[in-house]
Amino acid sequence: MKTLLRILPAIFGSLIAGAAVAQTWTSIDYPGAAATAAFGINDRGDVVGRWDDVDGNVHGFLLRHGQFTSIDVPGGTFTAPRAVNDAGDVAGRWVDADGVPRGFVLRKGVFTSVDYPEAIDTRVRSIDNLGRITGNFTRDDGHEHGFLLDASGFHQIDYPGSESTDAWCINPRGEIVGDWSDANAVFGYVLVNGTFTNVAFPGALDTTIRGINPRGDLVGFDDTADGSGHGLVGSLSSLTSFDFPGEFNTGGFAINAGGDVVGTYDDADGNGHGFVWTRSGRP
Repeated sequence: MKTLLRILPAIFGSLIAGAAVAQTWTSIDYPGAAATAAFGINDRGDVVGRWDDVDGNVHGFLLRHGQFTSIDVPGGTFTAPRAVNDAGDVAGRWVDADGVPRGFVLRKGVFTSVDYPEAIDTRVRSIDNLGRITGNFTRDDGHEHGFLLDASGFHQIDYPGSESTDAWCINPRGEIVGDWSDANAVFGYVLVNGTFTNVAFPGALDTTIRGINPRGDLVGFDDTADGSGHGLVGSLSSLTSFDFPGEFNTGGFAINAGGDVVGTYDDADGNGHGFVWTRSGRP
């Protein structure tokens, strides 16, 4: 099934190695969907995300070489892939028949559930090329905690003093990004060698960091006082805001090694779409 794409080429003023770089915005819509969101991209350019059908059911998708493949965990009522690594392993969250959110990994056509021990629910956010998984889970006291799952097992992640913590992505250097909240707001963070760095975009009510690539480039989004959301991209010391051209409520969710970004935006009618912002200069 062919992808429905709307491509907006643009030449921006940014320079790489002294040369202007062509950047392309591509809107992604699963055929026949009521809404589409793009959440993950690997270094090959494969994209994963979710699509909502006209009855409100949520399904996953993989977009590879211009072809969509729908993804549904067997027996689930909701499937939302969040990440894809270079081996093609897909990870995300699903909801079982009892209404319980759980994590999953889809590897070579086989689904495996991911459940944090003794948690009441689990959500998987990313999977890297080493198979390391990040996400969050809830204990029976209602508090959410981040986690890392690696070869040695599960490791809980909590921003100091937070009411909730989510671990959204890990890069090859083991740097983890995510968000945390207190009683008043949501903030992003970068976790390097056991040390948290808080991220609060100037003027934003809330900030979340959703992706980090091998170079340490970050992507995420903020919420502002006027009720709109804007994407964020850049380094820890130099984040900048961005929006899908001419549209509303942009959110950045993942960034690959080439700097290409995927995310979501709303059109003037409030319909949700996915996008790829190609910044590497490749097709």
